[in-house]
Amino acid sequence: MKKKVYTLDELNAYRIAYGQPIQRTELLMSLFKPFIIVFVVSFLLMHYWTVSCILGGLAMVYGYRVMIPISVKRVYNAKAFKERHNFINSLTQILSNENTTVLNALDTVANRASGQFKEDLLTLRLSLQGATTEQINAAYEKFAERYKDDVIFDLYIEQLTTATIEGRTNINTIRNIKHLYNQLKRKQEDFFKMKQRASYEFRLVSIISLVLLLTISVYPFGMDQFVNAYAHQPVGWLTNSIYLTLMGVFFHSYMKRIGDDEVMKVKI
Repeated sequence: MKKKVYTLDELNAYRIAYGQPIQRTELLMSLFKPFIIVFVVSFLLMHYWTVSCILGGLAMVYGYRVMIPISVKRVYNAKAFKERHNFINSLTQILSNENTTVLNALDTVANRASGQFKEDLLTLRLSLQGATTEQINAAYEKFAERYKDDVIFDLYIEQLTTATIEGRTNINTIRNIKHLYNQLKRKQEDFFKMKQRASYEFRLVSIISLVLLLTISVYPFGMDQFVNAYAHQPVGWLTNSIYLTLMGVFFHSYMKRIGDDEVMKVKI
């Protein structure tokens, strides 16, 4: 399947859902940062302004097509997950009172929610008012559609659907699902800590490998000899091209792993 290329409007839609749109300075920084890094590294190795500018331009394209969407979607998913987690915990606590109906409980948690999730809750609550059984099912299905990849949340919504239709809540089942969701949140937090360590290690290894390459190449003979005898010779073109290609492949693999925050889908 061809990977989707997001437009700026589509990326802004993700940002606006739980915050502010992408600012001009933020966008420029996200584009020029990869340009500067790739330009500097490639120039240190090759000493060709034209080649470094071209590679820097490609890095800007990569930043726009891959890095910015990953960053925006990660923030969006994290905030959406936080809203669902708060929703499940708050609603379960309210429904522990046998005198509270699902509809009244939804009113309370909707006022506590924020962003896109709050809008979805308000739409759901409005759709449930005086609804028939078929309309109740349809309303919950529409509400859960946006979050269909969250299996545990989907199970919770199924229980709410049944409780709304039958007029009684199976509080033990709902509490068990809440417990599962809290476990998922803890696993996700541990997973994010692992990613932070992996990001630090990747940057450290990249810097060390570049420093070692330059030290081994430049230190024994000096910069002029490095440029004339190595960087501007076929052996230098080949070696540096292989190095930059490998670093590009490793970085792309790293970005794909960083962009995958689905704990239940992680492959060890």
